Amino acid sequence: MPDSILYVFAYFMENDLTQLNARPASLQRAALALLMLVPAPSIGVLFAMHLMPDTAIGKTMHLSAKVWLFAFPLIWLMFVERIKLSMPRWSWDGMGAGFITGGLILAIITGGWELVGKNLVDVAVFKEGMDKVGLDTPLKFLGFAAAVSFINALLEEYVWRWFVYSKWFELLKSLKLPAKSIAPVWIQAGAIGLAGVCFVIHHSIAMSVYFPWSANALASLGIFIGGVTWSILYLKYKNIYAAYVSHILADIALFYVGYRIAFG
Repeated sequence: MPDSILYVFAYFMENDLTQLNARPASLQRAALALLMLVPAPSIGVLFAMHLMPDTAIGKTMHLSAKVWLFAFPLIWLMFVERIKLSMPRWSWDGMGAGFITGGLILAIITGGWELVGKNLVDVAVFKEGMDKVGLDTPLKFLGFAAAVSFINALLEEYVWRWFVYSKWFELLKSLKLPAKSIAPVWIQAGAIGLAGVCFVIHHSIAMSVYFPWSANALASLGIFIGGVTWSILYLKYKNIYAAYVSHILADIALFYVGYRIAFG
């Protein structure tokens, strides 16, 4: 089986390929890593937006989940897989594709809002949801939007497009499937799809505060397509930065729509 995907990970982590090739794929290890990581953001969102919104406990749970989400991959690689880590270098590879895909997603989101979304969203319910989480003024909303678009987006690329994808790939590769019947590209495709589903879950839980199920389902589909697109960019260009640029433009579109709903 070609090991091209391992070269992608090695590039990002700047590790010697022998470290990766020397580690046998482990279904149990990959499954445990996913089980310990993937539920964290959903638990944080449940407490912050559903169970205890705008309370000290809700905010603490949400912050703790965020810290765990971003710290766990590093802890896992250093202490479980014992890989030496280093900061990835900035790369301009794929930036054109990042801007093009991000621009397309931005156009689809804003156009979809104007054509369809306006008829699916209850403005009063949306504003009530914003008040529950403390985003009740334009300044607070724009500050939150900036943090999510420029900081959180980068961290999400690191978690979902790098670590979660790699663990799904490792897990699928470890399954006892007929080697000749499953091409490596299908293992990659399966890992991309499953990582995309994991990426959607906590977003869907969060959006249920603001949107009816129909709008939530449509938005969740869009987030899944975005996640798949960004995984493909990551694999093709061997860095997270092209996907990061695309992700920023998508978030800007989402917060533009949110601002229009909440503040006109």
